Amino acid sequence: MSGALTAGSWDLVATAYTAEVMPVFERYARRALELAAAPEGADLVDVACGPGTLAIMAALTANRVAAIDYAPEMIDRLRAHQGYGVLGNIDARVGDGQELPYGDAEFDAGFSLFGLMFFPDRARGFRELRRVVKPGGKVVVSSWLPLDAAPLLFEVVAALRHAMPELPAAPRGGPLADEASIREEVLAAGYRDVDVHQVSFAAEYPSTAELWASQERSAVRIALTRTQLGPAAWAPIAERTLARLEAVVGSGPQSMAMPAWLAVATV
Repeated sequence: MSGALTAGSWDLVATAYTAEVMPVFERYARRALELAAAPEGADLVDVACGPGTLAIMAALTANRVAAIDYAPEMIDRLRAHQGYGVLGNIDARVGDGQELPYGDAEFDAGFSLFGLMFFPDRARGFRELRRVVKPGGKVVVSSWLPLDAAPLLFEVVAALRHAMPELPAAPRGGPLADEASIREEVLAAGYRDVDVHQVSFAAEYPSTAELWASQERSAVRIALTRTQLGPAAWAPIAERTLARLEAVVGSGPQSMAMPAWLAVATV
């Protein structure tokens, strides 16, 4: 479950991600919009926009939202959202966040929620966002805290590794997992300053079984592994993972907190 994620990897989870993850991620998007404090009627860009979590919300008060993602199915999900046609001010397209198809200083603010953190060349992604935002504008980029800061998610990963001992050990933290590295990368990309905020929201599940089923559907690395192995090979792994998880956290309702960083940089 390691290595770079392709557009096809995200296409695998686009439907479940839209239905199950997007409602939780809307809370991070709302906070990101508050921190950017862009004026009403602003032009905004959302890089690695996914199914439109932030773009749809931003379009309610923006003049224009340019939303871009390299996974075609994610853009299809955004275009299928009822708000896309009703609002009429979202420009959704498939494209590379490391080479944005926009002009210099075209937007009043820019965003990349849990997207830029996965770019093969994060420095280039940060520079591209800075390039397309007007001087003095804000850019908000989010990333996850280390895995051990999210105890229930940590147990999910541990249960899967117990069921699949051949999996490599999960790293303690992913890209941009600590405040120091966030500041270093943002400032190195030429931004004038950066404020880093820690926020946390939780996903609620009626049972541990539902939590695990949701992870199978919407967690991109788990879904990719499941697809690569095929149904017959995956079924016993899934059963062992759930059994281990229930033995550790019980089988009842679960609340999975997901602490994140929101970095607010000035162009």
